[in-house]
Amino acid sequence: MSEIINPVRKTNAWGKEIEPEFAARPVRERHEARGVGIRLTGVAKAFGDVSVLRGIDLDVPAGQFLAIVGKSGCGKSTLLRLLVGLDEVTGGSIAFLDESGAETRPNARIVFQEPRLLPWDSVGGNVAVGLGEGGRAERVARVTAALNEVQLTEKAKEWPARLSGGQRQRVALARALVSRPDFLALDEPLGALDALTRITMQSLVERVWREQRFTALFVTHDVAEAVALADRVIVLDEGRIVLDVTVDHERPRERGTADLAELEGRLLKAIFA
Repeated sequence: MSEIINPVRKTNAWGKEIEPEFAARPVRERHEARGVGIRLTGVAKAFGDVSVLRGIDLDVPAGQFLAIVGKSGCGKSTLLRLLVGLDEVTGGSIAFLDESGAETRPNARIVFQEPRLLPWDSVGGNVAVGLGEGGRAERVARVTAALNEVQLTEKAKEWPARLSGGQRQRVALARALVSRPDFLALDEPLGALDALTRITMQSLVERVWREQRFTALFVTHDVAEAVALADRVIVLDEGRIVLDVTVDHERPRERGTADLAELEGRLLKAIFA
């Protein structure tokens, strides 16, 4: 078990401080995934006469972190939109599977490149948007827990405009996590961040996934980012999977090693072939 020590202020979801303290934040490794499995069979998507996805066959085990890379326009974001129900397939089928292998309806959420926060509501209010019905005490507790996951508990009463870009993206992640999803789609969520903030956010995303073990599909243009975060990386090209590789390296991964560089090279070669 690894451990991250962070200064944590105990507050409720709207920022009222209870007691400041330093608390240990263990990364709780889980051997059983609680995410959902995903099975795509011959999935196709067209917009009018333009085919974007052409017969995608893909099996994603429950709890896997899958990264999707490829050139702009290859169908990465379209695939995520189909998986979270924002678009419908024009061919083939998508199935989500529970631990017994039976089809199920997932609790799916998506995080976009832009945070898409409500400017007229507080940070805590924006996170609460991700909740369904429930009593006030339960909602406050869950919002507080989600903000704590992304280390923004003390910002609950702030307006989004007062946050940095990285902080706003962490709020967007908390809004997705507050509903306790079993499938999380991330559509280039770090693409607009500066390099240092991006590395920090990569570590945050990895830590939250290791703790909660939802199934994650992460779209990125950054091959190094995909290799650093994912269990598996697929390359899309003109709507088809042209490479599917496992990243068989222990976490946390040491960037810049020869093995990871070789894998990045394979992915880049497939992208630009």
